Amino acid sequence: MYDKLLSPAKFGPWDLSSHIVMPPLTRNRAEEDFSPNDRAPEYYGQRNSAGLVICEATQVSPEATGYPRTPGIWTEKQTAKWKEVVDAIHAGGAKTVIQLWHCGRIGHPDNQPEGCFPMGPSAVQPGLPIYTDTAQDVVENPVPKEMTEEDVQWVISSYRDACLNAKKAGFDGVELHAANGYLVDQFASTNTNLRTDKWGGGLDDRLQFMRAVLKAMMEAYPAECIGVRMSPYGTFNDIQDEDPNAKYEGMLKVCEEMGVGYVHIIRPVVSGNIQMESTGRDVEVIDTARRLYSGPLIAAAGYTPESAEEELQKGRADLVAFGRAYVSNPDLVRRVSEGIPFAEGNPETFYTPGMTGYIDYPKAS
Repeated sequence: MYDKLLSPAKFGPWDLSSHIVMPPLTRNRAEEDFSPNDRAPEYYGQRNSAGLVICEATQVSPEATGYPRTPGIWTEKQTAKWKEVVDAIHAGGAKTVIQLWHCGRIGHPDNQPEGCFPMGPSAVQPGLPIYTDTAQDVVENPVPKEMTEEDVQWVISSYRDACLNAKKAGFDGVELHAANGYLVDQFASTNTNLRTDKWGGGLDDRLQFMRAVLKAMMEAYPAECIGVRMSPYGTFNDIQDEDPNAKYEGMLKVCEEMGVGYVHIIRPVVSGNIQMESTGRDVEVIDTARRLYSGPLIAAAGYTPESAEEELQKGRADLVAFGRAYVSNPDLVRRVSEGIPFAEGNPETFYTPGMTGYIDYPKAS
């Protein structure tokens, strides 16, 4: 029934066991030192039957932190813990990449290592609150510090160093988080980048940061092992670009010019963790990517096994990611193969501390 979805896939330099991807899923379970928790290898190992596992968004440096209990990869200990995760994923035959992010203006000092403060391309306060472990309710995002040239160069080098650590941990590749209103997206967007230097202005100038980060990442990994995740038409985290289609096309052209290994598209039927109705743009964004980018595509957001199979059979996507379903279905590949219904997850434990809702979802009997 799912001949294409379940069949082996050649994806760039990798031979995958299926066309199924576990995408990056923020779980907010990191330790106080921002290392993956001791059960993270078990969590990822439970899900290692996927063709490709993309590990959760991971900070490239201390000030890149936005939310509580999200992991980093800037220290030796963090890198060593990620190696345990990689080994657990590889044990099931899956390939794995780590998604690297810098949250930029989306953050709060209470969530960051001591001495850090959120910063972004411009001092534009996000128009939404954020949660911390120290407050009883959500609090305001502060006005971020506008990044100096020294800050910009530091962040760019942090991406290179994070990639070098990812390589030490054994990751097959890395994915640049250029979606959902975080730093790369902030530099690209008109409402968050008001700069008048070489990092701001017209679209091509606003995309210079993305180019510089990718160039730095390519000092550690070959281009074919680097992916980019985008959220075309997304407004999550108060991104309000004047011309979102031009921004999306520009980002795709950067990926084509630089020869990145794959593009990972969040279709605009999901915004953050909110499911939305289709407006037709979920089809349009894939068509646009195929027109402007010649490499392989991962399509994500709102797929069922049936719609994923159809997308693959039509050649519109090369792999399909199943996001929230992977939280509560560690054996998702088997469930698809045997026609076993997906188990429902509990949203109340998606982002909470502890192991409840993390490693305790059972496999189908």
